[in-house]
Amino acid sequence: STANIHQLMLDVVAEKTGYPAEMLTMEMSLEGDLGIDSIKRVEILSAMTDAEPTLPEVDASEMASLQTLGQIVDYMNAQMGVSGTPAATAVETVVETKKTAALGRFLVEAVDAPAVGLSLKGFAGKGPVYIVGGSGEVATAVAGELTDRGVTVEVVTDAPEGGAKAIFLGGLAQVDADGAREVNRHAFRTARTLAKQASLFVTVQDTGADFGLSGSDNAWVGGLAALVKTASQEWKDAGLRALDIEVKDRTPSELATVLVDELLDGGNEREVGLAADGTRRTLVANLTPVEGGDATIDADSVVLASGGARGVTAATLIELSARTKATFLLMGRTPLVDEDPALLGLDETGLKRHLLMAAKASGELVSPAVVGKKVSKILAQREVRGTLAKMAANGSSAQYLACDVTDEAGIRAAIETANVGKVTAIVHGAGVLADRYIADKTNDQFDFVFDTKVNGLRALLAATGSELSALVLFSSVAARGGNAGQCDYAMANEVLNKVAWQFAAQNPGTLVKSLGWGPWEGGMVTPALKARFESLGVPLIPLQSGANMLCDELLSSARTSVELVLGGEPTEEALIDDGDRDRVDFELVVTEKSMPWLNDHSIQGAPVVPVVLAAEWFARAARGTRPDLKLVAVQEIKVLRGIRIADFAWGAVFTVTSKQLRNGQGALLALELRGADGTLHYTANAELADDARVGGSPLAEHANLETWKDEVYDGHMLFHGPEFQVIRELEGVSDEGAAAVLEGVQSRAWNQTFTTDVAAMDGGLQLAVLWAKRMLGGASLPTKLGEMTVYAEGPAKGPIKAVLQARKVTSATTVSDIVFQADGNTVAELKGVETCLRPS
Repeated sequence: STANIHQLMLDVVAEKTGYPAEMLTMEMSLEGDLGIDSIKRVEILSAMTDAEPTLPEVDASEMASLQTLGQIVDYMNAQMGVSGTPAATAVETVVETKKTAALGRFLVEAVDAPAVGLSLKGFAGKGPVYIVGGSGEVATAVAGELTDRGVTVEVVTDAPEGGAKAIFLGGLAQVDADGAREVNRHAFRTARTLAKQASLFVTVQDTGADFGLSGSDNAWVGGLAALVKTASQEWKDAGLRALDIEVKDRTPSELATVLVDELLDGGNEREVGLAADGTRRTLVANLTPVEGGDATIDADSVVLASGGARGVTAATLIELSARTKATFLLMGRTPLVDEDPALLGLDETGLKRHLLMAAKASGELVSPAVVGKKVSKILAQREVRGTLAKMAANGSSAQYLACDVTDEAGIRAAIETANVGKVTAIVHGAGVLADRYIADKTNDQFDFVFDTKVNGLRALLAATGSELSALVLFSSVAARGGNAGQCDYAMANEVLNKVAWQFAAQNPGTLVKSLGWGPWEGGMVTPALKARFESLGVPLIPLQSGANMLCDELLSSARTSVELVLGGEPTEEALIDDGDRDRVDFELVVTEKSMPWLNDHSIQGAPVVPVVLAAEWFARAARGTRPDLKLVAVQEIKVLRGIRIADFAWGAVFTVTSKQLRNGQGALLALELRGADGTLHYTANAELADDARVGGSPLAEHANLETWKDEVYDGHMLFHGPEFQVIRELEGVSDEGAAAVLEGVQSRAWNQTFTTDVAAMDGGLQLAVLWAKRMLGGASLPTKLGEMTVYAEGPAKGPIKAVLQARKVTSATTVSDIVFQADGNTVAELKGVETCLRPS
């Protein structure tokens, strides 16, 4: 009932916050009055569900709009219905609990990544693509290139409200740290404008085509990729890409061509680097043990640590102090003052009750949030004193410096007052959170989070100089995979990652580490969140394990390992929103400019998509969905409705959808090809495995082949133009089958990167049509492929031998298998090729 939910809410909030239940009212703001952030909300709602399992779940995205205790109660009542039972019949859902992975050390590296050959989704639909930021010449060139490909565009300074698609070019500018701050802010504002209806968002930067791993001078713009990856967790259906294009001597026109080619051919890969030499790369994080190296911190070291007096940073530095006996200067915002003797010994709940009752007794009106802030300061000061005491017990000299991490002059003055000599190492651990989805985050909230990390690093470096033995930056796994609600935090930490590479390149004598920590045990990770992380397979880092990891990096690791993720293997899955990640959508823009050779596969003047080209698109989608696996076969390829492109000059947009049916030992994908209007044209399955299939069927021996007496390309039975006339020699046909020598894609100037040999495959289907003419007496069309198996990725070189083996013949259909060989090796097979007589 309403009363029960009302009371349950009060009881749980009182338990989880320490505020007396009698002080709480339904009108209180979750944040303004109670100081309840997004993580605490999850904990409270989880506790309510545990206490009353019939309560409905509160969707995470809807939770952001519920601002008071009363609004949550009203929402739950509305979901429950008048009777107090769920309004709709509950459907039991079985959620598989993932086994928690082991902790690891993952080194971020750039690897070659060939383009998949399908478009980034998001171009289809109404509304223009807005070109935002960047130089006028480049923006104009990109707009012109997209227009030539049939895409509607507008060049603007800022994306307008109501826009859904944008390409942000601001990161191409070579700027200093101040200019880079505005580039990051502009990108965030652009994303926020799109957030409620986003279908396409692309950021473009120039940090060396490897996202700064080679030490780019433009490293401070490096937060853009983390914005894209965070958006991917908040916008489920948008096309998102972070591009790093090496400008060098390329003209605006050349840059535009490279950029647009990537968007129309690169699939859905999140971050892609395009080097001036044509290399295409992406970033991976590989499990790597500590390599071994010299210790850089010892008893003579002076370590300046921001955020080092409290939290996980303090926990790691306490261990470092025990091992090194170094001198530590611990920076923080909390001034140390003597604690009121009346408060000594009280825990958090006791402090809140004492202060609330004292205020009430004196007639002072204070909200729980105000009291909560006072209690937080008291507890923070206790923690600082505890850290200093533990370091002293370890034999280290430690001082606390109360100053703003972004204040260079204040840092200098505090170091001088400490009177410990020159700072030899920096640990930058300071950071704050203001979790909001991109759509709801204000400029001030963004600046508060972003500047603490980024301007803090600038101030620390400026105040100490570059002659350091070690620079250690506490980054976050959120920078590598994004995290819903934390675009600013993810972006700031990604900037730290890239500046670390820059600093390492400029200062080879300094050990530089940017450590992307995963979630820790304790702190903000409550038991409810811990259970949630465990269900997602995300391991939590125990404080002592994290402390050991830090010491390993500073005392025994190689200088070449700069950017690391510590904890669980980084993924792009949201940590507290696991959503439906089994489905992937790709787009395909087919125009005369992109595929002019389709003009030679036309019926009545309109290009018709060959079934083997649809199979090729399915193969590309399979590779783009699971680039970690090898394509084995595309199966059950069905032509539901053939594709005839009426206006080839303008072109057409198609969507290829891939959904995982099985995952584990390899994968099985269900594939669909639809038109812009939703018409389903083709379906298929794709089988993938850890290793490519080897072997293949031998060529059938047809002893009694008869010479084909008619013209092969007669314009009726085989209507193909020159580009598709790939049968070089028809060796003969019989009732048992047929054989021919074919030309493949390598002999054609088709401007595509192919996963399969479309030209040779179509030649095989042409052979099937010729054989069907012998068996059925008329012209036919391929209508189904049982399986396309590939044994060698990409087109074969030289001539290709194709042998067709008969399987079944009826009055109107034929079924056959075709084996393709090149240089004596079977390169592909088409099994279950079905043709049907064409209407007269």
